[in-house]
Amino acid sequence: MVPDIVNLALVVAYVLLLGVVAVRYRRGAIDRTRLTMYLGLCLTWLAYGLLQITQEGIVETGTPLNYALDGLALVCLVAGLFLMYRWWRERGRTEKRVSDGESTDRAT
Repeated sequence: MVPDIVNLALVVAYVLLLGVVAVRYRRGAIDRTRLTMYLGLCLTWLAYGLLQITQEGIVETGTPLNYALDGLALVCLVAGLFLMYRWWRERGRTEKRVSDGESTDRAT
């Protein structure tokens, strides 16, 4: 079994990774399609980390904090899966446009 401090460190790392992705997007280093993918991945990983904390971790089972973190993990998981689905659909449309010879540049 993994020590509890490692599970907490995972959550902190995933939150920091979300911050790094947001800063890189704000600076223009990441395009919108990759932002969708990165956010989806980070949110699903964050959901995993939160569940590790609540399930036999440092937060006792049956407490209101445990239920709140479980709910937050569920929201993060659903949002992450939705964003990865959106990225997958957008990637398919972009690849189709490229194979048809159209430009992928769009006016924003």
